[in-house]
Amino acid sequence: MRVRKLLVIAAICGSASGCQTFLETSSPFDGEEVMEVRGVVKVFTGGHGGGGLGLIKADDGRCYDLALPKEVVRNRRRWNQRAVVLSGELQFRPVLSMPEMMWFEIGDRRVDGFGCSEDIIYVRSIRRVKG
Repeated sequence: MRVRKLLVIAAICGSASGCQTFLETSSPFDGEEVMEVRGVVKVFTGGHGGGGLGLIKADDGRCYDLALPKEVVRNRRRWNQRAVVLSGELQFRPVLSMPEMMWFEIGDRRVDGFGCSEDIIYVRSIRRVKG
C-alpha cells in the first residue's frame, strides 16, 4: 500500500513537470536593462536556419518579436496562444545586407529574419498566466 502511494505521488510529480508553466534561463546580456511584457505569445517553428520566432502581442497593443529559449520552441504547444508574462533584454533586429539572409543570431539563439517589429526581446523568463 505504501509503495502504491509513492508511485502515485511520483506519477503526479512527473506529469506536473511535463506541464511546465514557468521557465527561466540565463542570458548573455547580463547587466543590460530587463523589461517585462504581458500579453499573448505566438510561437512559430521550422523557420529558416533552424531557429524559431515568437512574438508577443502585448496588452497595451504593441508587438515584440522574441528570441525564445529552445525549451519553449521545442514545447510550442504548451506555450503557443497562451497569456504570459515574460521578461528579457531588448535587442534590435540587425539590418540584413543580403535578401537571402533570412535568419540571424541573438546571443545563443537563432531568430528568423522577419517579424512584427524591429525590437526583439531576448526572453530570460516566461510564465503562463490566466488570460
